[in-house]
Amino acid sequence: MTVLLGLLFTGVVFALASAISGIQSIFTNHTGAVITYWHGYGRLLALAYAALFALSFYGIYRRYPIVWKLGFVVWYVSAADFIFQAWRLLLPQPYGWIGATAVTVVTPFVALYWANWWRRQKGWFIGRGEEQA
Repeated sequence: MTVLLGLLFTGVVFALASAISGIQSIFTNHTGAVITYWHGYGRLLALAYAALFALSFYGIYRRYPIVWKLGFVVWYVSAADFIFQAWRLLLPQPYGWIGATAVTVVTPFVALYWANWWRRQKGWFIGRGEEQA
């Protein structure tokens, strides 16, 4: 659970840095570094991400049982959104339906694996036990 807490804390820091600096992403290509900036209400979106990560961190740190239950909702909604985005972005490309179909077939198994891992963490929230890796 400490790794998850560390990742959530890192997400809070990076989302706040993005909101303050206005930088959305940085990547490199053959011409050099490319920096994209938030437009419109993008900085507020970054603050919303920071708040969501902070709430998640706090709920897991304080071991609230409702957070354990909400974790399952997060896993399944994230998997459904991933499949939706794969179809939305891959379908217009030539033979993109092949990749989108592969994502649709594989994603439920990955989601079930991580949901099973989350199920094993019940002792952290309910039993006040130690981490179950």
